[in-house]
Amino acid sequence: MPAGASRQRFFWPPLQFGEPRIEYIDFYGTNIDVRRGGETWLEEVVLGKEEAKNIFSRPKDLASDGQGRLFVTDVDRQVVFVLDLVHHKVRNILSDSGGPLQLGFPGGIDIARDGDVYVVDSGSRWVCVVGRDERSTRRFGGEHLVRPTGIAVDSERGRVYVVDTGAHSVVAFDFAGNYLWTLGQRGEGPGEFNFPLDADVGPDGNLYVLDAMNARVQVFDADGGYLRSFGSRGAAEGRFQMAKALAVSPSGHVYVTDSQANCFNIYSLEGDFLLRVGGTSFVAGAEIAPGGFYLPQGIDVDANETVWVVDSLNRLVHRFQYLNEKYLAEHPILPGQAASPEVMRGFPKDVGK
Repeated sequence: MPAGASRQRFFWPPLQFGEPRIEYIDFYGTNIDVRRGGETWLEEVVLGKEEAKNIFSRPKDLASDGQGRLFVTDVDRQVVFVLDLVHHKVRNILSDSGGPLQLGFPGGIDIARDGDVYVVDSGSRWVCVVGRDERSTRRFGGEHLVRPTGIAVDSERGRVYVVDTGAHSVVAFDFAGNYLWTLGQRGEGPGEFNFPLDADVGPDGNLYVLDAMNARVQVFDADGGYLRSFGSRGAAEGRFQMAKALAVSPSGHVYVTDSQANCFNIYSLEGDFLLRVGGTSFVAGAEIAPGGFYLPQGIDVDANETVWVVDSLNRLVHRFQYLNEKYLAEHPILPGQAASPEVMRGFPKDVGK
């Protein structure tokens, strides 16, 4: 048997149903999970030097810088966690006074090309800007927002789009925090919204908005001009039961989490349904089901085509990988490795390694 062939790997779709496109990689829920792979991790686990403690209470959204740092908002703890997977540490974003940045209701989060992090505080109606040093620097937007939730940064044009669920609109600002324009109002027509929740900017420069209660994704050009929409309500594959968050990948795929279906769906930029990933799994004891969710929410796809998903009620972050040419060249699928992702039963917690 080839070296490494005994290691189980989980793919969607499974090998017997077609060419794999997504692989389950890992999960993070405790301090030990983040320490995994560090210099002293195995010694500490064997000798019991460190007790596993949950990081999250009610995680909401997340953003990856593609360089080993993952930023996760937590509604109950009212902070933003930084999972440093290079140095295997967990810390908080800090306020300008040096303590953890406390937010009323931390929601959407995104990262600009220059490394600045933009965090929505739905409780105070402000957008907080955090520098590369992980300290809060300024805030903007409060007087123009009712109940902001999602956020999308367009580094190419120097814009920040804030999804205002309370006002059923999307509000555009420049990087200095100056108000530019507002898109939409409540309704069901093109360019109208019914409780929008999230947005992202695609590689085509267009703005993709998750119009949650209308069960669709609406697509606009960079000036807010309506282009098209896709999606419908229902339990069948490709439809939305309770869509929660959206991300657009560098390769041109739209990822949407569905908290009621406990999965995420993948679409083309034109709205063609491509793949469903996941299923229902409640974490009990020391078992994690690859692709198993219990109320998934935030989702992000970074520059490496790594897919990160908040598993809210399981208090986890899951890590998947889109199988692009670069990744497959570095991680070829060897005979005997592929296992069926049966998300209704548990798998050992080291499944991603």
